Amino acid sequence: MNFTCYGEKSNKSILFIHGLASTADLCFKPLLPYLTDYDVIFCELDGHCDSCINDMISMEKTIEDIESFILNELNGELYGLCGFSMGGTLAVDLISRDNIRVEKVLLDAPITVDLGLMAYPCTYAFIIGTNIIKKGKKIPKCLLDLVAGKDNTSIIEMMYAKISKTTIKNVCNYIYHYKFSENLKKYPKPVLFWRGSEEPIPAKSQKNLQKYLPQITVEVFENMGHGQFLHERPKEYAERLKKFMDD
Repeated sequence: MNFTCYGEKSNKSILFIHGLASTADLCFKPLLPYLTDYDVIFCELDGHCDSCINDMISMEKTIEDIESFILNELNGELYGLCGFSMGGTLAVDLISRDNIRVEKVLLDAPITVDLGLMAYPCTYAFIIGTNIIKKGKKIPKCLLDLVAGKDNTSIIEMMYAKISKTTIKNVCNYIYHYKFSENLKKYPKPVLFWRGSEEPIPAKSQKNLQKYLPQITVEVFENMGHGQFLHERPKEYAERLKKFMDD
């Protein structure tokens, strides 16, 4: 795991955690020109970057490692925490543990659901889809719609080509059988939840999170699939994020 910092340390800090089978740069680098007033920190997860070619073995260890960085390098304090997809799941876990202080949280289409028997086909749809992309072939529309939301090609452009089957299986086993901590109910600060209208699994995540975080604000972007708003409209994404952070 690596952490890359941009901006002045005297500014308010925002930590970004990317999604499964993507990278910090592919997800968030287009936002940087619009976030110059912040101390921006990218978390590069195991199995998702060339400098960490090992597989991601444990989501629990990943959470502990991110938390340790915040405790040791940032005195246990973040102003903002932004997680996309799997990164959003990790963000939920971080605030649930109550070991760090975070003023504001943006959850972009986190996966916080227990899919039960559907977890297996969803996991293998993800694996099959990434293998097809690696081979430079076109994903069947029915499979793309299942994994990324209706008519969404952004997720293809955001994919980390060296992602392994092992990493995907380990992550999906965690996020598709997600278990909430009752401690999450203690988190008192503002939380903003974003998803596209064409994202069925994050829609279920939204309902689950509303049971634990009654203060959560939800914004749904019409005709958008998984990661589409982030990838296709980085300026608007950053401006909306800044408005949330500055209010």
